[in-house]
Amino acid sequence: MTVYSTLDPASFTLNPNLTDAERSELAVEVRFYGLLRLMMPTAVPYYAQEQIGVALLQRACVVGTKHALQLAVTQARAIVFEMGSTTPWLTAEFQDLRYVITDRVVSGAPVWAAENGTCMHLDAYGMISIGSEADCAADSIAGDIWNYVLDPGVLAPTLLPATGWWSSHRSTLEPQPTTADGVRGFSMRVTTVHALDDAEPAMAAALQQLAMLTDAA
Repeated sequence: MTVYSTLDPASFTLNPNLTDAERSELAVEVRFYGLLRLMMPTAVPYYAQEQIGVALLQRACVVGTKHALQLAVTQARAIVFEMGSTTPWLTAEFQDLRYVITDRVVSGAPVWAAENGTCMHLDAYGMISIGSEADCAADSIAGDIWNYVLDPGVLAPTLLPATGWWSSHRSTLEPQPTTADGVRGFSMRVTTVHALDDAEPAMAAALQQLAMLTDAA
């Protein structure tokens, strides 16, 4: 079988006359050569988000610093995740949302977006902020939920500590103890839904480069 370096997914069609044995053989080969996502991207869950993760890893490999590689690896492992309070604290609009990574960048970090328009971004003060699309686009430090933990080791939302979260009056169920700034003291849980596999070529290359830098340190 001839494998081409470029393949247009839009032009791919499967011969309807293939036997079951031929289909099975084709499936084995396209998986081996990494062509499944190119040939049938709509059949692969979170294909677009995977490509964003791959791009982050590739750029980090070009930059070549330990920080850039660590950042890209952790973000590529958080391309889809769910977040919500561990106790009845948040309103339904913000509870148990599924966020997917996007190709938008704010304050040097990707934006994660939920289906209802809620966005998560790194704000101008280096805090993770959850709020509206407009707040995110404006890189606003105002949000509906935020985390004040300013830890350089926190490189992705999935690595944020469970505690240290604040919520605004709009995102908080009543009754809760409130202050002029909002509500604090509740815990959040994050569950990874989908991530790039370590065997994915871009991830493998980044991990190898990162290991070399770590060994040399």
